[in-house]
Amino acid sequence: MSSTGKSEIGAKSGSMRLLDSIERGFLAANRWALCILLAVMATLVFINVVSRYVFNHSFSWVEELTRYMMIWLCFIGAGITLRYGGHIAVDNLQDALPAKGARLLRGLIACIVIGFLGVLVWIGIEYADFGWYQETPIMNISFGMVYLAIPVGCVLTIVHFLFILRRYVSERAFDSDEDFDSSAALL
Repeated sequence: MSSTGKSEIGAKSGSMRLLDSIERGFLAANRWALCILLAVMATLVFINVVSRYVFNHSFSWVEELTRYMMIWLCFIGAGITLRYGGHIAVDNLQDALPAKGARLLRGLIACIVIGFLGVLVWIGIEYADFGWYQETPIMNISFGMVYLAIPVGCVLTIVHFLFILRRYVSERAFDSDEDFDSSAALL
């Protein structure tokens, strides 16, 4: 092999290592955001329950804030759920098709999913813009901040899907690790 061929392979493996590093960092940041959001929600709800039953006082803003945090949690977590194959799927047709037909079907499904998420990003931005000058009833924060969960979550989902797209289309493979096993969720 010529030295040029070796340097091309080295450059490709270097760029693949960089992409893998970016992917790991992206996944870790997304997981940490979910963990922090869930921990804050659980802490606020616990404090509010204790306050309600021990001191006979409830913080009304906690219920509103945790409701909006739950919306953000769902949209931010959708991408990780997709990457691990945790969303509901009907895959009887691809099971019945030959390998090449199944790959083509998964490619079509991937295009539809990315297109749908792209439309949701666009509509979500318009929805957030529409609600930007409306305020929540108790905390008086902009509803636009709540509605931003739609486009942000859908963009994150698209990025997660793009990271696993090649494996999904070619092998019907999702990510797996010691923390989550999507095959255990199968009926």
